[in-house]
Amino acid sequence: MLEIIPSIIAPSFVEVKEKLESLEGLTTWVELDIMDGVFVPNVSWQSEEDLKEVSGKIKLSAHLMMENPEALVEDWQGLVDRIIIHYEATDNLEEIIKRFDGKNNPCKLGLALELETPLEKILPFLDKIRIFQLMSIANIGYQGEKFDVRVLPKIKRLREMSPRAKIIVDGGIKPEIADELFQAGADSAVVGSYLWKSENIKDSIKDFSRF
Repeated sequence: MLEIIPSIIAPSFVEVKEKLESLEGLTTWVELDIMDGVFVPNVSWQSEEDLKEVSGKIKLSAHLMMENPEALVEDWQGLVDRIIIHYEATDNLEEIIKRFDGKNNPCKLGLALELETPLEKILPFLDKIRIFQLMSIANIGYQGEKFDVRVLPKIKRLREMSPRAKIIVDGGIKPEIADELFQAGADSAVVGSYLWKSENIKDSIKDFSRF
């Protein structure tokens, strides 16, 4: 079954905290979409220090949709359980990977790829990164974008390239596509607008188990 990871895009920490509290007990992971207005047009809340106020059992994944993440990852380490950076946002991926080396570092690194970025670009890193997030919308940084089926063969190919990788798919995902994503080889799906536009988040998460 496909794991569902609710995502939060919010302009303020007040909204982030309210949404996290509403998800407590409903999910293992939540993804925080952090946007700088440079790598993507939108700007979101991005003050990692605020997370010291968060309590609860939900694991946090910080999706840094930001330029030059090498300047930011150390600020987020220790405050979240996973950091997702974009391949397209840095020329210093090797340097970033080194900062996550070692069994004593509980925060894991994941690499996101935009829809148009070919998998061949990440060949040098397949033995160093075990978490990949494939974007399944053409325009990232927005909730409510349409799912793009071009990601499906990309999932299958990545699964062939890295059988043990954790593959997350992000963007435009609704329940009716869940089984197809799972059959293609995805482990998890990041879901935003489908949940937040619904009247009952708990029921909306359960919708994905019907497919």
